[in-house]
Amino acid sequence: MNIKPLGSLLLIAGAGLANPAYAVCDGCVVGAVQAANMSITMAVNTVNGSVTGVNASVQAMNQSVSQLLYQVGTAINENGERVANTVETAAKTGREFDASQEKYRRREDARQRYHVPQMICSEAASGGAGQVIQAATAAKSSVKAGTAIISNARIRAAVNSPSQPAEIDAMRAASIHAQYCDPKDFAAYGGSPSCPAPSAEMPGADKRLDSVLHGAGPDGKVADLTFSQAQTDAAQMYIQNSIRRSIGPDLKKGEAETPAGVSYIGLLTQFLAALSAASEPQEQRLANSQPNPATAELLAEAKQSTSAASYFNRTASEQAKATGQMSAREFESFEVGRRYANTEYQADLQNMSGDNLMREQIRVASLQNWLLLGLKDEVEKSNIISGVNLASELRQEYQPLLMSKYRSIDGAMGGN
Repeated sequence: MNIKPLGSLLLIAGAGLANPAYAVCDGCVVGAVQAANMSITMAVNTVNGSVTGVNASVQAMNQSVSQLLYQVGTAINENGERVANTVETAAKTGREFDASQEKYRRREDARQRYHVPQMICSEAASGGAGQVIQAATAAKSSVKAGTAIISNARIRAAVNSPSQPAEIDAMRAASIHAQYCDPKDFAAYGGSPSCPAPSAEMPGADKRLDSVLHGAGPDGKVADLTFSQAQTDAAQMYIQNSIRRSIGPDLKKGEAETPAGVSYIGLLTQFLAALSAASEPQEQRLANSQPNPATAELLAEAKQSTSAASYFNRTASEQAKATGQMSAREFESFEVGRRYANTEYQADLQNMSGDNLMREQIRVASLQNWLLLGLKDEVEKSNIISGVNLASELRQEYQPLLMSKYRSIDGAMGGN
């Protein structure tokens, strides 16, 4: 059994008290015990003080750690709140942006679908193309021989009066040519009644195809698609010289009542039927070159478009600018040119999108179809004229053969 030092000292002291022999040393023993006890107590107190200091240090350290952890936790909480606020703000901003984008998209979609571009006024011209063609067809009677509207009295007599003998008709053509003498004619027979002086305004107009294709005028002039009345008169004289020249006079009443006169009228009618086919292309071209009243309102609406008005001011004929009317030819050229040969129209296209751009593509395709329809009509007309020419060639080839065979039949029957 282990006995602590203090207990051992007490046992020894007890033993000394029980034994008288040891009484002498009692005081020494008690003093030593007391001194040892005091030393031990002081040591214990010292240890306790050290422990108390350590505990105080530990407590201070615990307090510092607690404060640090508290501060760290507080900082983490505050940072978490800031992050949460940032996330919430970002989400709100994203929602607002998405809503704004959707609103803009819907507004732009509505604008593209329902916005009416400025150039829409020019589309009224396209819608009236049928009226223009009908008016041009109706005006064809004004260029046909017998009913042609001509301001020049001598040309009007040559075109609308009954046919004269070929010699007289040729002399009349030479007399009228004096108005259209060109430098080449003047160099040959200048000073004669047929060419007193070269014409400065319309040289050679009664013998040049340009009078029908582009309009008569000075040498080097630009093409006119809408003719003035003077240009129409010159074109009528060209058609008269190239197609309608006389091969024989029209009969008078007394002559027409004879059997020979009746046969003559029949042959002349057959000739004029074929001649009508020959003159058709030129007469239709001339009719399509006349100012067309149906275009006036259409052009007024079309020019409300900036691009169409700009193209009109640059390219329209003097006749169109003066009267506000175009011919059917110039109207078609205006419809095609204001889209293809017009810089301002390219700007219009840049401003188009969505449904408006699709509509414009459809309009352009429709214009192409319209022009193709006109080309189809021209091809059919050309085929008709080719048929007339073929019939004339067949007649020239087979008429002598048939007449020879007919005479042989008649001779054989007479011989029987």
